[in-house]
Amino acid sequence: MFSGTPVAESRSSIRVVVVGDHGTGKSSLIAAAASESFLESVPSVLPSTCLPADYFEGGVPVIIIDTSSSLEGKAKLEEESMWGTDVIVLTYACDKPETLDSLQNFWIHEIRRLKVKVPVIVVGCKSDLIDEYYPMSKEQVADPIMQQYTEIEVWRECSAAKLDQASIYSDVY
Repeated sequence: MFSGTPVAESRSSIRVVVVGDHGTGKSSLIAAAASESFLESVPSVLPSTCLPADYFEGGVPVIIIDTSSSLEGKAKLEEESMWGTDVIVLTYACDKPETLDSLQNFWIHEIRRLKVKVPVIVVGCKSDLIDEYYPMSKEQVADPIMQQYTEIEVWRECSAAKLDQASIYSDVY
C-alpha cells in the first residue's frame, strides 16, 4: 500500500505509534482491534499492544504504541520516532471538526519538525457520527489535505463502535 518497500518486508515486527488530540478515539481504536469488541470505557492511554502475527496476512506482529495528547505524549512521540517506529497513525474525530484543524496545524508540523520519515496513516475515528456532526464526505476532507501534506500515504475513516478498524492496521503491510 505504501510507496516504496512494504513495511512488513524483512521485519520481525511492525511498530505503529498512534497520535492525535485528546478525545479523537486513539485508545478506542487500539482496544477494539486488540479485543475485537467495542469497549464503552477504555483508559486514556493504553500500554503497548501487540496484534499477533496471525492477525493479518502479512504474518508479522504489529506493536501499537498509544500516546497521550498532553505534553508528555508529545514527548513520547519524539522518543518513539527515534526508536524504530515504522508507521504513524494520526487520528482526528469525525464528530469534532476542530481536531481536523489540529491535525493540519499541529500534528503534521510536529511530525515534520521531528523529521520522521515513515508512512503516515490518517484515521478519522467515530465515523458512525459523521452524518450527525460533520456532513462532508471523506474525499472533500482528505483530498486537499493529502495534496498539501505528501507524507500522508493513506486516509481512512472508521468506527470502533462498529468494529471496522481492522483495515487500518492491515494498511501497514
